Amino acid sequence: MVQIVHSAHLPAAKVPYTDFKGPRGSLKHRCGFCLEPKSKLSKCTGCRAVRYCCREHQVQDRPGHKSVCNRIKRCRTKLDKEDHAVRNATPDFMTPANAFETDVGHFWGILNTRDYMRARFALADSLRRLGTLDGITEALDHMQDMLRLCRSDNMGIRDIIAPTLLQLDQDQECYDFIKWYATEGRRGDYDWGDMDLPFLNVKGANVLEDVGYLEKEFQVQHVSTVMLLKLKLLIDIINIKLARKVAAGRLPPELWARIELYVTRSPVSRQWVGKPYQAITTVQQKLELDVKLLARTIENINQNFVHMLLDADDYLSELPESYSSGTFEEMLLVLQHSYGAWWQHEGVLELLESARSIARKDSEDEIEDMMSGMTFENNPGSDRTKDELLHDVSINRLWGYFDDALEDATSLGEDRPSEVKRLRLKAEFEAAEEKERGFISSDDENDD
Repeated sequence: MVQIVHSAHLPAAKVPYTDFKGPRGSLKHRCGFCLEPKSKLSKCTGCRAVRYCCREHQVQDRPGHKSVCNRIKRCRTKLDKEDHAVRNATPDFMTPANAFETDVGHFWGILNTRDYMRARFALADSLRRLGTLDGITEALDHMQDMLRLCRSDNMGIRDIIAPTLLQLDQDQECYDFIKWYATEGRRGDYDWGDMDLPFLNVKGANVLEDVGYLEKEFQVQHVSTVMLLKLKLLIDIINIKLARKVAAGRLPPELWARIELYVTRSPVSRQWVGKPYQAITTVQQKLELDVKLLARTIENINQNFVHMLLDADDYLSELPESYSSGTFEEMLLVLQHSYGAWWQHEGVLELLESARSIARKDSEDEIEDMMSGMTFENNPGSDRTKDELLHDVSINRLWGYFDDALEDATSLGEDRPSEVKRLRLKAEFEAAEEKERGFISSDDENDD
């Protein structure tokens, strides 16, 4: 059982729902009131993490912004106080005079640094939850420096850093970060107290390499973040293909690359801009395979993941006090740490929802037959409705229809390929049943 170090400003069981659903797409400096991205914005002097395009908008936003602004100011004041206490501590056999000079890397192991680390986490978490470019950037700076101060990461900061890097489109850095923890960081002989050992030194790892090494990673946050990265790249591949389909025959090929660069988000995806269609299809197939392998790995770690991710509105307001690996409470924490990144990446949740929708349609007749059967009627719990059963079945079968969702996403036709396929297979099945009934009827006549 792991106890959770909460941000000081949050109650134990509830968090603001709006923390997780801000503007979608790449982070930009936006007005905190009208949300319009503009080049000239004035920063709030209180929280220093929200900007406004004019004085009028700042005044209009004040009723909603006041509480969070004051909260962040209190967090900054508290951090300054704890910082001063660590730097000017009265030394004794347990307390250094200034741990910032003598014990970098070992914070939290020294008792008088813990209030400082808690205060810094409270500030970082408050800034992160704002969802602004300023807030998330500063939060990442704080959290990365906290890892420098405490390599053993007793507070679990690494679980929040990974999805935060994706929010800032530092995708290569995110993958390198996770790969280090999943490889070097899992070595049983790694001495976290030896500051001379390499730390987070994986650079430029191949994002398309086999993901089998993650099967031994037991941190659902890191595995799911790699899956989000792969899905992010898949969406870019889809957008490249759609842009090329639209541009083909209308624009000269030399302009295609400019358009494709515009419709991609990840810096990693730029390497595929302008590449031959078959080459990017090969990349797509590799990413698709990786996503499904990672989904299987996540299922082995925590079976609640997909259910709670796709129905996140039911869970985002809950914050657990503690958790164990594989539990419902663990997934509550994962959502708290990463849902903002999932929400922000346009197309990702939609792709998963599309796969779920296709699975649901394809399962409707089966569920109806099952519910009308005697086995179901005599089974305890058979009072569940068709919608409830379809909800669960569609999520359980989601990954089996992931290919169909991708095909739909890359199609420009009015008819969705998955629906055409479903109706064709249904017609073939009904025709086969009709043919079988004909054979049976013929046999009966012959018997007579």
